[in-house]
Amino acid sequence: MDREEAEDALQMLRKLASKTRDDTALQNWGLIWMCSAVTNSAGFFGTHLLMSRGSFAPLPYVGLWAVVFVFNGAFILLLKGKAEGAPSFIDRTTFAIWNTFILGMAMTALVNYLMGIQVMLFMPAVASVLAAMTFAIMGSIMGRAWYGPAAVWALMAVVLALRPREQFAIFAAMWLVTQGTGGALLHRAKLRLRRAA
Repeated sequence: MDREEAEDALQMLRKLASKTRDDTALQNWGLIWMCSAVTNSAGFFGTHLLMSRGSFAPLPYVGLWAVVFVFNGAFILLLKGKAEGAPSFIDRTTFAIWNTFILGMAMTALVNYLMGIQVMLFMPAVASVLAAMTFAIMGSIMGRAWYGPAAVWALMAVVLALRPREQFAIFAAMWLVTQGTGGALLHRAKLRLRRAA
């Protein structure tokens, strides 16, 4: 084996090790996503209930979402598990993408509040655009299957703009389906790998 063949073999082994680490890291998020789908959807539905009752003071919304984020953080701490070595590229990238989405949602809520709380009715439609972009970014990294939810969320932006009174309730249901399904697929892939090992 000459030097060039050895370098090619080493490069192939590095790619295989990186892919295995990335697959394992991402699949650890399956249960977390399923649990977070429930809490996030409950938060969106709670937002719908507060708005439908005419409550526009920011404190109840901040309290509601603080509880949701505490639960989501607990899911990550309890279910993520210890990764061997440094976090993989996919693990870091996925975490960064979804944290950017959360910050985008928070900024959208703040801008809505600063513009006048009644204008908040456009937030779910904008959040759907943010969700579509987030799933599309996941598609560019993880594979074409993620473009399906991106297209659904892009269409939902239009639907929610046309249904202002039910926006957050519809958003809650859609979030439960998309995040919950993604989590279930990741968890199923993890179980399949365990059986094959």
